[in-house]
Amino acid sequence: MAYVNAEAAQVSGESIGFSFGANWKRFLTAVDEPIIGNAVESFVNFTRLPRLDGLDFLDLGCGSGLSSLVALRLGAKRVRSIDIDPHSIDCAHKLRDTQKIDPQRWQIEQGSVLDKSFLESLGRFGYVHSWGVLHHTGDMWRAISNVVEANVGPGSYFHLALYNTTPTSQRWLKVKRLCNKSPHVLFPLLTRGYTALLLGRMATRFQSPFRYLREYKRARGMSLIRDMDDWFGGLPYEHSTPDETIDFLGERGLQLTRMKSTRSNGCNEFLFRATGAPVASN
Repeated sequence: MAYVNAEAAQVSGESIGFSFGANWKRFLTAVDEPIIGNAVESFVNFTRLPRLDGLDFLDLGCGSGLSSLVALRLGAKRVRSIDIDPHSIDCAHKLRDTQKIDPQRWQIEQGSVLDKSFLESLGRFGYVHSWGVLHHTGDMWRAISNVVEANVGPGSYFHLALYNTTPTSQRWLKVKRLCNKSPHVLFPLLTRGYTALLLGRMATRFQSPFRYLREYKRARGMSLIRDMDDWFGGLPYEHSTPDETIDFLGERGLQLTRMKSTRSNGCNEFLFRATGAPVASN
């Protein structure tokens, strides 16, 4: 049975029918060495960090567990993967098992970023990662603040991605609400129809849809179809401009070191670093 985040529904007041974790389970069946290699390359290209040796890595909203695996491949000392969705927890366990990684080095557990006491119990990490997650909690700014106060220490990296604010953001919110209230049989028709329209428009402009699909998978790791399901079904839905995010975290002692922004409704990606001398890993 698909899991729906009851906490996010209660906090946001949204009627949610889409399960992120169930979508990640479908994605995990296609994860292979080329996808893992592409994810490692994408991480290094953005962060400009060729290795994570000696760093404890916290993956908040771990999804399939792929980002946690990337951290391990890059030499992270210890990885802690957290997600509120039990399907995502199952995904991370399965990936850890298939990769034959010591559970002491890769720890996985269920929890919420809106539960500050839980976050505080995890302690501080040298690298905190949350890609495309905190805008789905129902209270994005509180979630970010909780993470910074509980898990980011002096010298820590904070790597996150958040949906961009555009003139069509409110329109997309209405679409997402429609999709979550639609019968389950109608949801794939909406997502597949939009995907076909997108690829068809590319063909009329003499762009290769097949090349786009190959490059999309290489750049994002997830297939376009899985991403479309995530986009159309993803509630709660919050967003911010780059300046809002930079100002919010700057006020909390974090300095921007890397950013990849977009003009679309997709994610702006940020890498911040907390001021002060790093604390030694536990």
